[in-house]
Amino acid sequence: MSRDELSEYEKAILRRYLKKKNEDESKSKNEDDESKSTQTSAGDKLNKVSVNIDDLINYGKTFYSEEKKGKMHIGVAVALQQALDFAGPNGYVATMPELIAAKLKVDESHDFWQNWYTVHTEENIGIDSKGRFYSRGEPVLVVVNGGGILTPERIMRAYDEGSISSAKYHQREFDDLLDGKLPDGTSIELYRFREIKKGISNLPHRFGIVMPYSMAQNTKSGFHQKKEFMENPLVIARAGGIENIESYYEMAKAPDGNLSNYHPFKRRDASTPHGCVLFLDSSYNGLVDLNLYGEARFVGVAR
Repeated sequence: MSRDELSEYEKAILRRYLKKKNEDESKSKNEDDESKSTQTSAGDKLNKVSVNIDDLINYGKTFYSEEKKGKMHIGVAVALQQALDFAGPNGYVATMPELIAAKLKVDESHDFWQNWYTVHTEENIGIDSKGRFYSRGEPVLVVVNGGGILTPERIMRAYDEGSISSAKYHQREFDDLLDGKLPDGTSIELYRFREIKKGISNLPHRFGIVMPYSMAQNTKSGFHQKKEFMENPLVIARAGGIENIESYYEMAKAPDGNLSNYHPFKRRDASTPHGCVLFLDSSYNGLVDLNLYGEARFVGVAR
């Protein structure tokens, strides 16, 4: 039956239906746009936030979780969400470089030296299919500070998919990261490792470092003496540069001079992109990749 064959009553009903449908679609689009705009605005603030280490020391709040979902430990996602909620749009969750800097300004009785802490720093590995930073098709490691792919929602999805040690990504997620695009709709500045090693002043809270995966794989995993710790490329990338490495080593080392930097890269294949968050030990166990399956302790700062 064509519209011309409808009665006036049926035509009126159809007009009301189409009007309501258009209004609902318009409302849904506006809500999606508003949500995306809100996410982008929050992400842009993270890119520009200036971190005062004294604020982290004096006003940082710890969020710890060992929560389970059935038999699955989901503490990383839960604690990170709590820390982000507390920080709000103008605050932040401490990264590896920031927590190292904070530890250097407090004595050994401070909580930062008494506990290990999960940090808002993640390591992602995969293939740079377009050769954006090094050779086309080369495996790379991307260290992201201040929030990258691993949002609390993405970590929960990894749990649901059965991931334990790290979250497996779709290739597009990793490609977007290499293009500087984040899930919240914002962009992130990425630097080659050699730029970070040379030194960049006034790095933002949120930034990334890209290095050849083979370079990370070839670094020692375990305890280091001073020279090898300070020259370790993965240590430099995780610390966000060389500025605080020597001072951190002197404060964190064991009595025999050992300080560790652990990683799982020798046994991990980069052909399937994946990532995990990091944690900083209370003392000489140093810088460590974190199994997503377990407890977590983040520090949030609200403004």
